Amino acid sequence: MYNEYELKKILIVVNENNEIVQYASIGELPDSVEYDNTIPEDFRDKFKPSFYMIKDGLIVENPDYEEIKIPAVGASTVEQQLAAISYQQMQDSQEKQALIKQNAQMAYQIMQIQQQLGGQKA
Repeated sequence: MYNEYELKKILIVVNENNEIVQYASIGELPDSVEYDNTIPEDFRDKFKPSFYMIKDGLIVENPDYEEIKIPAVGASTVEQQLAAISYQQMQDSQEKQALIKQNAQMAYQIMQIQQQLGGQKA
């Protein structure tokens, strides 16, 4: 009995080392070739570029496969500096707003004092 992956045609793209770097089971795939032999049952679940290869006309797991480790990249120095400058600008803006409020309150108090002093002279 055949499983659902056997004898099914797929399109594959193979690199210079016979490693399968892309595949498609429907549609078209540029620079691909048609593969119509047995496909491993776990091919779709395990597929990663270069994990499988063509050997003797069959798809097999690549014994030399090494998973590409993408280094964790944090914020660059420029990004960190930009974030620090942005934070400082935000703080400066908040301080400016507090000073504007204080100035308005002092101007109001001065106006009230002037009115009181003006009322006493009359």
